[in-house]
Amino acid sequence: MLVAISGALSLYDATWDSFKQGENAAEQQQGVRIAFDKIATDLQMAGFNHNPDGDPSRPDEQIEAAYDTAIVIRADFDSGDASLAAVPEATLAGDAFDVVSTGNDEIVVYALAKSDGSSTDTLTFTADLKEAARDGVLETVDIPNVALVHDDPPYTLYRITLSNDVGHWGTSDFVTRTVLAENMGSLVLRYFDEAGAQINGTLDLSSTAEDIGGGDATIDDRSRIRRVEVALTGLARDPDPDWTDASDGNPQTRHFRKFRLASSISPRNLGMVGIQDDAGG
Repeated sequence: MLVAISGALSLYDATWDSFKQGENAAEQQQGVRIAFDKIATDLQMAGFNHNPDGDPSRPDEQIEAAYDTAIVIRADFDSGDASLAAVPEATLAGDAFDVVSTGNDEIVVYALAKSDGSSTDTLTFTADLKEAARDGVLETVDIPNVALVHDDPPYTLYRITLSNDVGHWGTSDFVTRTVLAENMGSLVLRYFDEAGAQINGTLDLSSTAEDIGGGDATIDDRSRIRRVEVALTGLARDPDPDWTDASDGNPQTRHFRKFRLASSISPRNLGMVGIQDDAGG
């Protein structure tokens, strides 16, 4: 009986381990797919109606920041809702620009970070968003505690937006982080111009020094982006001690099964602006 019981328990353990591995894989794949679909959907909208009247002095960018491992886009996401499309946009107009179609909450950041806030990188870009009415003056926006170098997975994937309440400027309430997926290994972005040439050709994922970023010095590079390749890698919730990823040099993750999704996205609004108003009336 002892031999029979021992054999039954061994079979149960093996079956349970197999079930857990299958459950982990299914959970991982579903999480990565949902997150990837959200990134792709928002990216398809990038630049939509960002400059509705074609004003050449407007500093708003379609892609506000282009890091190798994070991206900041602007789009008129709420244009289809009559109420949301005007709030707070109506109050943002009237200073330097008669028409404003995107609020701060329509500047969207995708980045990875440790869920406990311990990531030490800061994502930086410039945008006109501090005053109650747009004045054409750029402010520096810092998104702290993100991971722009992915050397300590797993991470959480966040969709980050900014507050429309100018009273929140300079406070922690100015930045809103929404969790899209956990147990992420990496997010890698490649940017291409109209001719198909990769703009961030160096793609040194161990450093941000060569990234296009969000500064004024690289605004011309961002304006040339016409296509973005996105690669998102998720990790299983639990390690598999009986499996090793020979291609993974990180001892922290080499026993985690991975699921990777990649796609090339060509937002149709990139490079397009509205029709400029006739100064003569």
